[in-house]
Amino acid sequence: MKKLFIYLIPILILSSCLPIEVHIAHRSNKNLNDTEFSNCTSQSSHCYIALNDENSENRKEAVEKLTSQSVLSSVALNDNDPAIRELALSKLTSQSTIASVALNDKDVEIRKLAVGRLVSQSTLSSVALNDNKSEVRKLALGKLTSQSTIASIALNDKDVEIRKLAVGRLVSQSTLSSVALNDNDSEVRKLAFSKLTSQSTIASVALNDKDVEIRKLAVGTLVSQSTLSSVALNDNDSEVRKLAFSKLTSQSTIASVALNDRDVEIRKLAVGKLISQSTLSSVALNDKDSKVRKLAVSKLTSPSTLNAIALNDKDSEIRKLAAERLK
Repeated sequence: MKKLFIYLIPILILSSCLPIEVHIAHRSNKNLNDTEFSNCTSQSSHCYIALNDENSENRKEAVEKLTSQSVLSSVALNDNDPAIRELALSKLTSQSTIASVALNDKDVEIRKLAVGRLVSQSTLSSVALNDNKSEVRKLALGKLTSQSTIASIALNDKDVEIRKLAVGRLVSQSTLSSVALNDNDSEVRKLAFSKLTSQSTIASVALNDKDVEIRKLAVGTLVSQSTLSSVALNDNDSEVRKLAFSKLTSQSTIASVALNDRDVEIRKLAVGKLISQSTLSSVALNDKDSKVRKLAVSKLTSPSTLNAIALNDKDSEIRKLAAERLK
């Protein structure tokens, strides 16, 4: 129906540009209101030139002098010269025509100008979701208030910068969670994560995100000891494991880290927090790094273990330390 109306506009306007007898015959149709009718009667030559002249300069000059919104609408929607369509658009007040231009004009700059003047949230949503140019979608997004549309853009737009802008305006924790867990761009995930409050999602990010820095951010906000334990025991990055370990209180996990972590510095940190004499004995007797063994020996109280170390450790400093602790 909307397209039919658009196609009828030029016919109705041409009729409005005929001699006065024809004007009177068409006034009863109310396709032009009284003011527009009067304007177009006095501007008949401008109307005709704007709609029909083959010379673009002539049409442009005519549009500059036009006041009829109906004629301007027709020019803005149908002229084949983008400069003339843009000029007509600049003089339009009709939101329905501006919306049509924003949705359908083939010129990017004209669509942007139309979006800049749009007030309809439904049309802005349509442009933000469907325009094939990122700069137009971005402009439409900047004017959106609909959280459902903003959420859809955050989840689906193919442009990283637009998704980031959408995430920045999101309030839905469920959508932020989905973005933080699934977006293929680390910067978008990181921004979504920064707005999360859900500990279950934060835990999932800490355990599964492929970006080390994001996992570290997640570990920094974790409160779950079970998740911290899992990260401390299994993450493939020593910095992430170290951060998770620093927040641990579970002696069983601390013991496991002291016995098994492949990073010397992390094992040393674990030994420093150990209270189990049996675990300290195991570390002191078996760790392959002398510094770790020495630290464990410094906390040992078991005479039998100290005696074994004093007799057998391959490091003279550790044997000496063990002997001194036996005194």
